[in-house]
Amino acid sequence: MTKAEFLELLQKHNINQNLVLFDDPIEEGYCIRKNYFRWEVFYRERGKEYNCMGFPSESNALQYLFDKLYSIYVK
Repeated sequence: MTKAEFLELLQKHNINQNLVLFDDPIEEGYCIRKNYFRWEVFYRERGKEYNCMGFPSESNALQYLFDKLYSIYVK
């Protein structure tokens, strides 16, 4: 899955795209970033990172994040 496909899926399922941050070190929300040799997905709130998960590819990280957001905001 590419970033464009990910954003398209969010829009298709009426999930607010502003919930997701890409490489933003300050804002709060669901974040995805490249960290050395892996991609990380986590939730940032009040300057702390929670539930950080590592993935070998951006595609895997985006799929995980979409599944998580879908289970929270759609189901």
